[in-house]
Amino acid sequence: MWEYIAKRLAMVSIVIAGVTLVAFSAMYLAPGDPAEVIALERYGEDLSTDQIETVREAEGLDSPVHVQYLIWLGHLLRLDLGKSLVTSEDVLDEILHKLPATAELAIASLLISLLIALPAGILSALRKNTFLDRGCMFVSLLGVSIPNFWLGLLLIWLFALTLHMLPSFGYGSLKHFVLPALTLGTSMAAVTARLTRASLLEVMGQEYIVAARARGLDERTVLFRHALKNALLPVVTFAGMQLGYLLGGAVVVETIFSWPGIGKLLVDSIFARDFSMIQGCVLFIAVLFSLSSLAVDLLYAVLDPRIRYDRHD
Repeated sequence: MWEYIAKRLAMVSIVIAGVTLVAFSAMYLAPGDPAEVIALERYGEDLSTDQIETVREAEGLDSPVHVQYLIWLGHLLRLDLGKSLVTSEDVLDEILHKLPATAELAIASLLISLLIALPAGILSALRKNTFLDRGCMFVSLLGVSIPNFWLGLLLIWLFALTLHMLPSFGYGSLKHFVLPALTLGTSMAAVTARLTRASLLEVMGQEYIVAARARGLDERTVLFRHALKNALLPVVTFAGMQLGYLLGGAVVVETIFSWPGIGKLLVDSIFARDFSMIQGCVLFIAVLFSLSSLAVDLLYAVLDPRIRYDRHD
């Protein structure tokens, strides 16, 4: 197990190293001179050549690109993501300040998704090819087909503008959670329900399930003690990946509902061309996603005792 963990950590490190290169390149991939963009944020529209050159020298933009990258990596190793070009606040502090709002929304969305998807997927598998099965799969197909931004706007129109039941934006109370969590959770539930159904149908056809029934075990015991645990393996993988995505910030939904999380911070930074904040958000999201992927892999051994990572084939 420890050898596997070490290998996975090495792979995660390689992925994060690649992300640092992409994040650093964002400053140079954007149109315009980076020094001029930064100077515009600091001094306004009336720029002189001296001001641009001062910024270029102060930010180290007069050094070769590879030297700038190595210096930036050195700051990262000290957990120094720099300062925002707009607010002059520490980038890491800003991200950590936004993280609780994103984490709360992610957990609420994941719970809604599982509460909807697991019963729907199990019932569909147990009632295969019945009206209930077709109905659940049709609804899940709709959920997969509807984009998050359109579903979010539809929920705002219905519950906020028409019925006046829920707020359409903001953060601070349970009511503010409902619409963004439903938007994210519903789309995730659609995929999770179909995945649960397909996985459970596959497991229910295995020989050990037939053997369990032959021993006289009732269907409830066969389902919950033998079939469901193995059927949940791909579901756990998908849920873990989705949690990593949500913790990184559901960009579209957070923007639609003005949710003060990392996703909205990233969008605002892109519009403001705040390169330091963009780099910090991208790197932070990549780290969260990579760690969630690692956690999912390690959960496999808990859910399926047959899996042994230290086995050599």
